[in-house]
Amino acid sequence: MKHSQKYDHFYLYSEIEEIIKGYLREYPSFTRLESIGVTAEGRNIWAVSVTDTANGGFEEKPAYCVNANIHAGEVTGSMCAMYLLDVLYSNMDDPEIKKLLASYTFYVIPRITPDGSETYLTTPETLRSVNHMYPFEQLMPGVQPKDMDGDGVIRRMRVKTPYGVWKESPDDPRLMVKRLPDDTEGDFYNIFNEGYIENFNGLDIKQAPAKWGNDFNRNFPFAWGNEVKQAGAGVYPLYNTETKAMADFIAGHKNICCIVNMHTMGGVYLYPPAYKSASEAFKEDMEVYKAMGKMATEESGYPAVNVKDEYIAKGSGPILGLFDDFNHFVMGLVNFTIECWDLYPRSGCPHVYPNVPKNDDEQYELMKKVYAWSDRNLGKDAIKPWTEFEHPQLGMVEIGGYDYKTLVQNCPPSFIFQEAEKHGRFMLRQVKTLPRLVSRPLKVTPFGDGFKIEANVYNPGFLPTYVTKEALSLKKVGPVKAVIEGEGIEIFEGEKETSLGQLEGYSSIKAASAMGGQTSIIGDFCEKKATWIIKAPRGTRVTVRFSHPRAGVSEAETVL
Repeated sequence: MKHSQKYDHFYLYSEIEEIIKGYLREYPSFTRLESIGVTAEGRNIWAVSVTDTANGGFEEKPAYCVNANIHAGEVTGSMCAMYLLDVLYSNMDDPEIKKLLASYTFYVIPRITPDGSETYLTTPETLRSVNHMYPFEQLMPGVQPKDMDGDGVIRRMRVKTPYGVWKESPDDPRLMVKRLPDDTEGDFYNIFNEGYIENFNGLDIKQAPAKWGNDFNRNFPFAWGNEVKQAGAGVYPLYNTETKAMADFIAGHKNICCIVNMHTMGGVYLYPPAYKSASEAFKEDMEVYKAMGKMATEESGYPAVNVKDEYIAKGSGPILGLFDDFNHFVMGLVNFTIECWDLYPRSGCPHVYPNVPKNDDEQYELMKKVYAWSDRNLGKDAIKPWTEFEHPQLGMVEIGGYDYKTLVQNCPPSFIFQEAEKHGRFMLRQVKTLPRLVSRPLKVTPFGDGFKIEANVYNPGFLPTYVTKEALSLKKVGPVKAVIEGEGIEIFEGEKETSLGQLEGYSSIKAASAMGGQTSIIGDFCEKKATWIIKAPRGTRVTVRFSHPRAGVSEAETVL
């Protein structure tokens, strides 16, 4: 697919704003741009809606929603969202893109937390979601991260001490290994974030708690726990402008069927539940995730795993207040979180989850492989050797290591396009799984001095019109409705507006193979019919309009 934007750096807020406003100017009939919230620093949280309005309005089609940067530093995800927009707008002459825009609506929120991301991209600081003090109102004692040597990056700082637990690796002096119990000769170090020590007493050096500890992805009103139970939870659910804006947007757009949350890091596609085991959710919904996850792996090489059972380390508690669980268990939607950037697998480590090293030896081998990958792909200057620095509180220390932001948390800028392109391929496939109403030609039969009108509608999508079994259990979504209209018609049998219930998708049809051959096992139907007996003069134009909140609108008409 063609693209028009550059992918050699991470976009600032002003660049995102300029690009999406440009889309609105150039493609006004395909674009709607709206601010869904204004941050504390006065930035808009922009939502871009894209569809071909000549084939129906934005809310008249099933919708696919992509969002990014709920975590401020995960800017690779934001670039993937921008790439999706780029592909849509750069390929409007492509038959595939034309068909997608005629059939579906795309909602893209490329940066949920513009304040936090701007701080991340314009300063050496790292942060989880936003640059507001939380949960403490003042800086806490201990090492506060700061670019002490002025090279623009907060790295690691090693302090020589007789009771240090680290020593230089014999393999690579940039690497550190754990000191053995019987190590008594040589130089030993303790290692901290590069920074200064708040309330230093001249002796104790400890890591300070994060000054910006808010985690927007723990602030949603489902299985929420306060700060004691879940770090970063916020004062109460949807306390933050940004999280409330997202919840309101999703709740206010009834045609959304599927949500993709763009994150980094780890190289994995995640699906709910996070607060309980997948075995406790609807089996049909979990089968849908597995089928879509297989597509994700085909396009990206990343595995697709359940958060609670496969991603979280065994013995860890549940993750509370998660956006993913809110989308699935409150809104009844299909939800994937894409954790971009697979540094460890690229370095030659197994692509398995949870990917936490089991011991010190595994951690050391992992770091050796990461350093070797960086040297091969970015050059040896990408990792700073331990360099002496006169610290104002500690005296002579050494500062070194890699830039966490653009090696571990995000991909190096030279890899942005590669990362965005493969996830873009998946998204252009996944949108085709959405439910969609398609009407057949009306069947008209003379009936006495009137006419019998038979109108069929079907769903060619993989997903059912209700999208998830969870949505059905929540009674979250209305039925398919059929409305007949025509000037001067009289209805003798049937209601003007008829409810047809839900339509299954072909995900409900079981494809079975055995020695006797292949067969299809059909449960409920993907197609239904509405029938009316009417009276009207010949030559009257009759229209039947089918609609569903999530599956869109389809019309059929005839002349009597």
